[in-house]
Amino acid sequence: MTTLRKGLSQQKAASVSLLALAFVQLSSSAVSPALANMSQAFPEVSPALIGMLSTLPSFLGIPCTLLCGKIVGRKISYRTLATLGMVISLVCGIAPAFTNSFALMLLWRALFGMGYGIISPLMMPMVMANFDGEDIYRQTSMNAVSTNIGAVVFQMLGGYACSALGWRATFMIYVLLLPSLLAVVFFLPEPPRQERRTNEKKLSPAEIMRASGKWCVYYLLHMVFFYVSVLQTSNVVRTSNFGGADTAAIILSVVTGGGVLGGYLYKRIKSWGVNALTFAYVALALGYAVLTICPNIWVMGIGAVIVGIGFGINMPALQIFVGLAVPGYARSEAASYLNVFGSVGGFISSFVVTKIVQLCDWQPGRPSFVVCVVGYCVLAVSLIAGKNLKKADEA
Repeated sequence: MTTLRKGLSQQKAASVSLLALAFVQLSSSAVSPALANMSQAFPEVSPALIGMLSTLPSFLGIPCTLLCGKIVGRKISYRTLATLGMVISLVCGIAPAFTNSFALMLLWRALFGMGYGIISPLMMPMVMANFDGEDIYRQTSMNAVSTNIGAVVFQMLGGYACSALGWRATFMIYVLLLPSLLAVVFFLPEPPRQERRTNEKKLSPAEIMRASGKWCVYYLLHMVFFYVSVLQTSNVVRTSNFGGADTAAIILSVVTGGGVLGGYLYKRIKSWGVNALTFAYVALALGYAVLTICPNIWVMGIGAVIVGIGFGINMPALQIFVGLAVPGYARSEAASYLNVFGSVGGFISSFVVTKIVQLCDWQPGRPSFVVCVVGYCVLAVSLIAGKNLKKADEA
């Protein structure tokens, strides 16, 4: 292992292993195209609980994310935690394929989420510890591209496996985590420890939260709205007679394919600062508007691309903003808070949006996309208003 790492420079080894980790960041979405099929396989289980197969991993990863954010690089090495997280995700990702109990399936998905929770706070501090200046933006953008390519692969293969072999085959897709695990084991370099400078004040957890809290709240709200596409696409495709699980998988893959474009585009517009995030939310609102009114699968695909572009810009932008908000020694903890807020947003998405739809006396499906249009417009306006207020204060 050491020989292989020596064969690459520190930065190249870090880049390879970080891209491998990023590739599996959205692997939990592999089951999304199969939710309708699993609902038929377990007719006694409510749709909300079926949806938790997709959202539960994010929520149950929260304790691990918080713990790892505090101890990584201090008590346990980055490489050890990354390897542990990948092993848990690999084993627990495949395990539901071999159970007939829905309760046990939820348990395996919860454990899968713990593996994800171990990995999620490692990415941003490793980027900022191994790269400098423009290389930070380049690697963050590349990570976003890799994350979305991984989501495309997992969603498409998950959907096709479900259509061809049944819902159990969807979980076998997680064997694809093995190459990423090997990349971490053989290539991931341990980043230099980020020590607090002698003249630098030690920030308490509350102070770290205050410094990064604004962006954490934006990430929470973003995930509440974004997860609607993950949870409702299969339903909309089926009720609109656009196709089955494989078609839903294609649409979800188009969303994440748009995320690849968004991640690449972020490198070009990073100098816009907060305006890049505003652009992302406007794109997301527009994309969901197209999804709401789409008359056929082709127009739905266009809306999916636009949603993906907004998503692909949002992720690296928020990671950079949080990383710059705190000193180097506090970045892993700040990253853990960001991921916790995102996980909570993803978990409560189904309940929050479903409740809003019910209060408006709408039916599930396309009306859920209307909630997202309004939500992202509010986020965009709040960013613009906040920037104008800051300018007024400075004046």
